[in-house]
Amino acid sequence: MEATSTFAIDLALAQPEHGTAAGHASGHGPTTCLNCGTLVPERFCGHCGQDAHHTHRLNLAHMLHEIPHSIWHVDKGIQHSLWNILRRPGTTIRSYLAGQRKYHFPPLSLLLIVTGAYAFISAVLHIDIMPPRDPAMPEAVWQTQKMATDLLAKYMSWYYVALVPIIAAFARLFLRRGGYNYAECLVIVAFITAICNFLTLLALPLTYFFSGTPQIQQVGAVVSAVSIGYATWAYSSMLAHTGLSLAGRLLRGFFPFVLGIILPSLLAVAIGVALNWDTIKKSMQEQQRLQQQAKSMPAPARLAAPAH
Repeated sequence: MEATSTFAIDLALAQPEHGTAAGHASGHGPTTCLNCGTLVPERFCGHCGQDAHHTHRLNLAHMLHEIPHSIWHVDKGIQHSLWNILRRPGTTIRSYLAGQRKYHFPPLSLLLIVTGAYAFISAVLHIDIMPPRDPAMPEAVWQTQKMATDLLAKYMSWYYVALVPIIAAFARLFLRRGGYNYAECLVIVAFITAICNFLTLLALPLTYFFSGTPQIQQVGAVVSAVSIGYATWAYSSMLAHTGLSLAGRLLRGFFPFVLGIILPSLLAVAIGVALNWDTIKKSMQEQQRLQQQAKSMPAPARLAAPAH
């Protein structure tokens, strides 16, 4: 078989545009699969699955076609999966888990592509999600908060990807009425997290417009609310077949995403504060000293004193 396969490949490369298999694109009889050497009576090889009638010598035109084709035309493409999971998450994901996977983009690939697009665009735009410092906030506290926020904003989408196993553990707990095992919960979370990152990606023009302004926090709150709302509805729809009431499904759908995101975030903040506690404490004490000193000054002196 190896000799047959090698001969078929050599013969294909000897042709200027089309290989041996491509010569049968019109369907005139069986051909040989250039991948494994199996005789193929129809279009696709029954042994390895390769298209036996459209395998030709690579050229620049083919490569330029292959780049977008590999993303947008995998079966029905990434846009098909995004649209259906956005509109009908429960039905779409349950059909994927049930084995109808031909026309769905693989969950991990979908998550990585969407997350990579978000990370690249947000890095190019240099969006500042921190508002200007409040004069009442100690400088060291604000700097610590800004450092943590900038780090989170830079890696936020990948942070969500890293949390997928944790969110899946909560999904396994709160969606247990649906009968899903942990591996299935990983698939569910990957799909839903991909859509949450996609919604955040769509909101990038708005966050860029309000970057570094006092309104950026309100924009961030709205985007987060939309993501949480979608995630709650999507997870709850995974229980549509259980007979639970709508309120019961929404309650169970609320906790996987929220607990999976909030608890690790609170832990990260606590660790950051603990590591920088001495600096924060000194800054707070200095701020209190300056405030007490300002209060003890006569009114004309307070007005003349330089601002800190």
